[in-house]
Parts: sequence; structure tokens; C-alpha cells
Amino acid sequence: MVLSKNYWTLRKIDLASYNVSASQRGYQEEVLLPVQQQFQIWFPSIAELKELPSQDDRKIQATLLSHFLSQNSVSSKQGSITAGLSLRCYISHAIVHACHKLAQQFGDRYGFSHLDLLYLVLTDDGKIKSFEEVSENSQSSYPYFWAHILRKFNPNKAGLWNWTYLLTRRHPELTRTLWVEFGLSLTTPWGKLNDIKRYQMETLSPQERDVVEAFHGVYRRDRRENGARGKCPEPSASQLQEMRDRLFPRGIVYNYSEELLDQLKTIAQFLQEQIFNPTEISPPSNSSAMELEFLDENRDLAIIDAIENVLSQRLHKLQKSAWYSEFSPHFLPSLRLIYCENKSQSEVAQEFNINNQSQVSRILKLKQMLKQIREQVMEKLLHILLKKANLNSSQGVLDANAFDSLIELLSRYLDETVFIEAAKEISTGRKYKKMTSFFSEKMRYYLKYSQPK
Repeated sequence: MVLSKNYWTLRKIDLASYNVSASQRGYQEEVLLPVQQQFQIWFPSIAELKELPSQDDRKIQATLLSHFLSQNSVSSKQGSITAGLSLRCYISHAIVHACHKLAQQFGDRYGFSHLDLLYLVLTDDGKIKSFEEVSENSQSSYPYFWAHILRKFNPNKAGLWNWTYLLTRRHPELTRTLWVEFGLSLTTPWGKLNDIKRYQMETLSPQERDVVEAFHGVYRRDRRENGARGKCPEPSASQLQEMRDRLFPRGIVYNYSEELLDQLKTIAQFLQEQIFNPTEISPPSNSSAMELEFLDENRDLAIIDAIENVLSQRLHKLQKSAWYSEFSPHFLPSLRLIYCENKSQSEVAQEFNINNQSQVSRILKLKQMLKQIREQVMEKLLHILLKKANLNSSQGVLDANAFDSLIELLSRYLDETVFIEAAKEISTGRKYKKMTSFFSEKMRYYLKYSQPK
């Protein structure tokens, strides 16, 4: 059952409430009277109902979508705009529900609230009227998330509420924010295994690699043949049996499919934990001492440069933020408390009278900051290596495999010497009492002796 008013009240982001407390809604509701009046004309028998049965709900959506897509005359064009606004009102309610649901499911564990998500997906201000205007105003559909939802909506296959909920959970910026800032992945174990990277395979034992290869041989084949896209479901009983049959000649025996399923889940969980608690990997055996010494000589300066760039950009963004600008004066002092005085984020919150640790986390975004610094250091060192080999000009030629090997060398080198320990230090529930990593030393140097640009 849904509320009929969902079709004529538009929920819009309310940045002012972000500055009050986490208990605020983060949005405001605007009643669109012309939409309500037209809705009553189109659906006179049910417009007065407070709650709509799901069957009526689906019929309404199909009718509104038909009006929205019909623009053959001046009158139908206005009807199209009104129908579109009605659907967008409904979508805005479903988006808010999806953000609240994610916060209820994972917020306490990962340290976020619905306010951390709403501004990413509740982007409709009611001004843009049609798909054509979306195309004129943006090259990407995601600033106008409602348009992306409606373009792919098929009322014969799903209700708009569930469809919006699904696409909200898949929204690129939302999933990226959950992962980078809070360490939460919404990908299923089967999605992780299906998309495993080569460097991740190398961290597995020989038997685990065989298991994953058997999984790929069956699971990827079936998805390809069935034209499957999107969420990766749990493998079926027949798929698990075929995997077991493939593993048997290799001397890997699972007496029951449940055993293999548990093993696959264990491998997927290991892959997830690698991201911020990665297994230490030695550089490839073919990397020479000369290469590593050359990297050491340039790494320190690249890290300091990246720290300066990222912190300056983050401070500037805070200063311009509609809801976090008041906290910008505390940004660098908070980092000094953490990296120079070994204070926790809860202690930082007390020091500056900030509501709680979660709000400090949203202000500092340490995981995102570390990822951005790593990316910049990686880019700088790659440029230096290519220049050293005279391969960054139009005349330079680098074999694709050689380039992949170079990227892998740099990635492993930086993770082992810098970023593994740095990530462990800022992970949730860290065991470190002091910030002693190489990265923390560089951060302390910058915070004590340098100023942002």
C-alpha cells in the first residue's frame, strides 16, 4: 500500500537541515497543485483514497508513463509534462525510502546516516520538464536521476517503487560513496567473484584459484548465454554440481554442494577484506633493485605533493559546502589531533563540539582522502618512470603487457611500502594506539611545517 499523495508531493533536498542534527529529514515536501488537480481528473475514482492497493498503483504508473511519452500535440505536451512530474514525485518518495532503508540496514555498523546518501540521489528540483531538456542541460543522465529511472522503467516488468529502490542502490555515486568513505560494498559475493581482478587472483592459494576458475567456467558462461546483466544471484544447484564435476579431476573434492558454496563465500569475503586490510604482497621477482631504488628516491616528494593537493582541495570543498562550511576551520586542526596527537575521531568530536564521531568521519573522509592521495602518487611515479624510459612522448612505444606489468609493479610497491599500513591505521576499530606508519610520518611533516595552497 502506498499513499496517493506521493503522486503530487515532490520531495526535494533541504540542505539547511544538514546543519542541525542527524535526526533531521534532509528534505522538504512541495505540493504541486496542478499535478494534484490533473491526477484527480485522470483517476477520479481513486484520487481521494489515502492508500492505494498495489494493483491500482501499477495501473496508475502505466497510464502516467503513457501520457508522459506522448507529445503529439500542444495539449498532449502539457499532459506529458504533468504526467512526468507526477511520476517524479512518486520517484522522490521511493528514493528517500531507499536511503532510509540503507541507513537502517548498514548505518550503525558502517557509520553513516541517510543524510550521507540523500544529496547524491535526491536531485530533482522540479524545474527540468522533459527528456529533451535533460539532454540539453547535461551529457550525463545521473545529475537528473529521475530521467535515468524513467528511461529504463517498464511497468509490465516491475512497479516504479521497487524499480527506483533497485536503481538507487546501484547509483554510481551512491555506491562509490558507501565504498570509499564508509567501506561498505553492496555487491553480492557472486558479483565479487564474477568480477575478480588478476592481482586479486594472485593472492589466493592454488586450490582457491582452481575453485574460482571453475566458478567462472560455469557462472560466467551461463550469464553470457542468458544475456544476464546487473545483480549476480547465488549459483543454482545445477551450477554448483557442474563446478564440483570440474574440480574433481583436479583432486579437489566437495562431497556436498553446500561445502562448495561456503568455500565460494569465504573467498568472496577475503576479497572484500583485502581492500582496506590487504594481504602484504612482495614486488614481482622481475623488478630489479635499481627500479625500486629509483622509486624510493621519488616516492617521498610525490607523497608530500599529493598530500598538499588533496588536503587543499578537500579544504576548499568544505569551505564552499552548503552544509559543512562551518566545520572547515576544524579540518586541519582535526587532522593534527589524529596524526600528531594520536586522538580518536570521538575525541576530535569532543574537542570541537561536533555532534558525534560519524559527523567527524563525514567531514574528514579519511578513506577517500587516502585513496585520492594514492591515485596521485601512482600517477606521478608512473609519469616519472615513463619519462625515464623516454616513453611518454609521441615517439615512445610501450607494449600493452609491459604497461600492465609496470602498473602492477607500482601498485604493489606503493601498497607494501606505504598504503597497506596507512589503510589499517584509519580502518574502523583500528588496533593501533599510535599513527606510526610511513604515510603518517609524511602527514605529520606536512601538518606541522606546511600550509595548504
